Amino acid sequence: MNGRTGKSLKEQRIERDHPVERVPYATYWMRKILAWSRLQRMILVTVFALALTAAVFPVVDGIYLQYFFAEESRILPSLVSLGIGIMMYGYGWWLVVGFPGEPRPERRAIIIYLIFGMALIIFILILIVNGYYVATLPDV
Repeated sequence: MNGRTGKSLKEQRIERDHPVERVPYATYWMRKILAWSRLQRMILVTVFALALTAAVFPVVDGIYLQYFFAEESRILPSLVSLGIGIMMYGYGWWLVVGFPGEPRPERRAIIIYLIFGMALIIFILILIVNGYYVATLPDV
């Protein structure tokens, strides 16, 4: 037993022969998220899908009202936005959640999905703050 490290000579030899694996920061976060419980990963995917739906809805509404408005198809922009959100949810389910008992492989697409989802959440928060600021402006 070594007094400085508190490890036996055998443990020190094993560490010397098999150094700790160094991974990029993004890979580290991907592994941490894939190690979450299944419910936590489901919630993460749901939040990202809702964020995309909230971000896309004003754009789809604007395009619809300007170019395609018809009284009979008022629900169409909601369905388009919902479809985009469901696609984001499905893609996240395939990447991050998977089926019970199935190990999730580490893919570069998971990193891209997580970065895109976090950027969406930040964008939605910026829109909320901006909307609050505009709503509280004094009347001129």
